[in-house]
Amino acid sequence: LRLDPQRRMGRILPRMARGPEHPKRLTSVAVTSETGGTLPTNLKAGATLKLGAKATYTDGTNGMVTTQATFTSLDKTIATVSGSTLTLIKAGTAKVTATVNKVTSATASITVAAAA
Repeated sequence: LRLDPQRRMGRILPRMARGPEHPKRLTSVAVTSETGGTLPTNLKAGATLKLGAKATYTDGTNGMVTTQATFTSLDKTIATVSGSTLTLIKAGTAKVTATVNKVTSATASITVAAAA
């Protein structure tokens, strides 16, 4: 029994067009430095810091998603965010989150010392 190549391809191609059976999905986001490293824990008021966002997916892979992230400062009297740049205004604890595709990171905290 031989199958016609057209019939065989007719069964395979529709499956390929749908993509993988279980596409990876975003499971978590973390605030990082712009290069993907850990954030500093202490900085002085007046400093700026470029933020990054790292995503983790259901298949265990991860990658930088900074350009898709929305960063939010939780106390705008201590720090503000414009794009991915965090500006530290006064002494206190700067708290920032990143959101990608409705997934929000844990809060990242940076202790801000008074400017010298």
